[in-house]
Amino acid sequence: MATESDNTDALVRHAREAIQFGDEDSARAALLALGPHYADVPPTQAVDLLERACTFGSAATVEAAYQAFPEFVYESWALALALRCANEPVARLLLDRGIDLLGGVHPPTTYRALLPHEGTFTRFDLTRQSPTLFLNPMDPTVSTEVFEPFRGRANESLAQPGYERPTDLAATCNLVVQLASEGCFDVVVFDDLLRAGLVRAWHALRHEGQRDEQTAETCLSFGARMLDMYYMRGQGDRYVRLILGNLIVPKAHPRIVSFVCDHAPDVFLERLYATSWLQRETDLVASMVCHLAPSTEERNGKLLELLAADGRMAQLEELGSWEDTLTAGNVDAAMQAASAAGHAEAAAWLLAHHPSRGHAANSSAGLGDLEDLLL
Repeated sequence: MATESDNTDALVRHAREAIQFGDEDSARAALLALGPHYADVPPTQAVDLLERACTFGSAATVEAAYQAFPEFVYESWALALALRCANEPVARLLLDRGIDLLGGVHPPTTYRALLPHEGTFTRFDLTRQSPTLFLNPMDPTVSTEVFEPFRGRANESLAQPGYERPTDLAATCNLVVQLASEGCFDVVVFDDLLRAGLVRAWHALRHEGQRDEQTAETCLSFGARMLDMYYMRGQGDRYVRLILGNLIVPKAHPRIVSFVCDHAPDVFLERLYATSWLQRETDLVASMVCHLAPSTEERNGKLLELLAADGRMAQLEELGSWEDTLTAGNVDAAMQAASAAGHAEAAAWLLAHHPSRGHAANSSAGLGDLEDLLL
């Protein structure tokens, strides 16, 4: 004889299958049939139905899920999946309900149930409450899931069958940008979506022979549009500079580094001033000069000194028009570096541009000083 629990389990399975196979009318009917039994549905099964509806269903199907269940203990992954699938009506419905993409798990208030570890729901991604959020840009957050395809991972769905459906990364990026432009995300979520998109580009270019140029360009274009909103409209927060700086790590693809230089040259120069490994990457640094703009006198001076020490004449000449660069202290340090490395041409160019001498490098006094420097 079938028990009440067996009946509820059968209703859950029927709803899951109807949602999975895109039968909208059956899915809504099956969800609504669960309404009288919602308190008997395990929280993981209930959240799975919501996430599945946001992946495969329409806004009407998701509304039926909310009609059947007065609350869900976790809804952030559902929003991430709606964004991943570029399901705009569903994403807007969730945002209108106040769903926080980086929100955490909360205990139920309308029924009694024991919850598994919250990592079951968050898939151990970082959330707003995580103390290490933004500490390591490569650590996955719930925002990371927005830009991922379905890979058949065990934790993508809370119940079987798993999700199998194509995604369109460009459509996802366009939707996120549109919603961000409307102020649908707070500053922390805005920053983390920017981080997640740029990290997806970083990974797409990471391994030689396995690079996905199209994914990288799609995500970098997304990042550029988000940064336009950051600069022009004040969206985002203090984490943006940290995110961009943390993309510049050993073995980062030059396309990632040039992106940072194009959109935040001061961030690159700040990293250059403070980071010894980057100071040793003279080929990379020299190739970035055309993407840069002046920063502080100290940071400009460090760049000048590194270029002089490596005899990079073309790049030194580019710095000739920079403000707060060819100061007496900066030029002196750069001349010493050029002299120590035996780059006479660089030392002569710097002497000619020393602020105390104007452009008198061809005068006898100037040549005498230069000879003294090179001895």
